[in-house]
Amino acid sequence: MSNVPTARQKFWERAFASTVVLYTFGATYVVWKTLTKYGANWLVYFIIDVPTSWFYGISASRLVVSVVKKRFHEVTKWGWLAAINFAIPQIYILYYAHNASRQTLMIFALVITGLAISSVYTLWTQIKKSRSSE
Repeated sequence: MSNVPTARQKFWERAFASTVVLYTFGATYVVWKTLTKYGANWLVYFIIDVPTSWFYGISASRLVVSVVKKRFHEVTKWGWLAAINFAIPQIYILYYAHNASRQTLMIFALVITGLAISSVYTLWTQIKKSRSSE
């Protein structure tokens, strides 16, 4: 059982990672329009978010493959990498937008929580779909 991704797996993980990177443009727009006035720099956010989004997409894809192929020794590694790459841009915002009102930070926290739940749900459905097609 090889741990090297197949050409098909590489294609799909890169397609997913590219989609996540596209999301970065929308997120950067929101940061620019809403959080710049509180100290967050949209360009720094974008520079942080592009590579972490790519690595999030790759690691999330590999997490799914690891679960489906029952490579449980890899699940923790890919899970942590996905979580860390998801969190880094959010930590930047929370640190530099500290001048934001409590209400703004709560809305931001709710959006991030929603995105995290959505990510976990998407991973869950991908795993279920992959297991049922075996």
